Amino acid sequence: MTEVNWLHAKKMRSKERFKVIRGIKGEEKRRKTYIKDEAVKEVDFELDSAYKDAIAVTDKVGDNAFECVRTICRRGLRPILKDFATIRKFLPPEITTIMFDRHPAKNRYTDVMCLDKTRVVLKDRPRNNDYIHANWVQLSASRRYICTQGPLEETIEDFWWMIFKEEVKAIVMLCDFIEDGESKCAEYYPLTTGEKVRYGGITVKNERDGQHLDSIICQIMSVRLEYYRGDTHQVYHYRLLNWPDRSSPRSGAPIVTLITKLKILNEKGPIVVHCSAGIGRTGTLCAVDYAIDRLNEEGTVSPPDIVKEIRHQRLHSVQSVLQYIFIHICLIEYMHTFKSLPHDALTRRFRRDYERYLKKFTERLTKDKQPASNST
Repeated sequence: MTEVNWLHAKKMRSKERFKVIRGIKGEEKRRKTYIKDEAVKEVDFELDSAYKDAIAVTDKVGDNAFECVRTICRRGLRPILKDFATIRKFLPPEITTIMFDRHPAKNRYTDVMCLDKTRVVLKDRPRNNDYIHANWVQLSASRRYICTQGPLEETIEDFWWMIFKEEVKAIVMLCDFIEDGESKCAEYYPLTTGEKVRYGGITVKNERDGQHLDSIICQIMSVRLEYYRGDTHQVYHYRLLNWPDRSSPRSGAPIVTLITKLKILNEKGPIVVHCSAGIGRTGTLCAVDYAIDRLNEEGTVSPPDIVKEIRHQRLHSVQSVLQYIFIHICLIEYMHTFKSLPHDALTRRFRRDYERYLKKFTERLTKDKQPASNST
């Protein structure tokens, strides 16, 4: 479709909708900082005494995936925390975010920038209307992700336009619509099987349920552009439950299972991943997938380098120390599931220490969210 035809279609659209999508009260105030909030909430904890008695081991990883992951377990959490401290504020050099600055109304957060060089350009749109807060993340020669923010009410049509034009094979939703009373993502798709919703000139239908996975809801959507030859595109929608913002799940099993499904779909087309800001949970999932690739291809992996490489494509990816630790948890889970890594004392200790750290982090985060009591 040409730019002229697209503009004509905008003018000729019917005002009738299958469903009216409304934002929550106070939606106009949603745009605020995200990364600065994270800096305030990020906390350090004293590690348990078990680490003080841990044996010293070399930082050199083995020459195969099995030994690499066992080395991670032997080292424990302390070196991982130090690794993250060195890359926490890492930004690639010579970045530009001109389009991000030009379209503030299409950005969920004011400090989560969108790189110009890797941004997704909406195809067949006028140059002044081809922006969406989304970036390409290349994992291999044949596999690419699109990392994006949770759609806003006014960017839902842009989101589905991107899905259709890029022939996206799957959408992965890592957040809820509302978390802790805050809007994290607009209701951008029909939730009920058989339901059909029209967003501007795009109709999305929830065709049927797919194969649900552990803690993951799978539905199959059809996307139809009313003014684009009537073509229909089908896409899988995976919605992961129980991954809190700035935190991480207790188990890596659901993510590893999902990634094995996505790898197959990704060979046929790009995968869209989003949370709220599109950097924390979203960047972590991409990092896990990429790290698994490195293990399989090279027998070793450097999580700091993985995070840096992804941040060269999607700024600020992997936001919290827990998300960074979770990458390692998923690598262990992957080796357990597919490479027969034993559930021995070494891996059990690492998991136990992670769960203890997660509990402390969650308790502190919950405490920070509670309103201060009035003193008399």
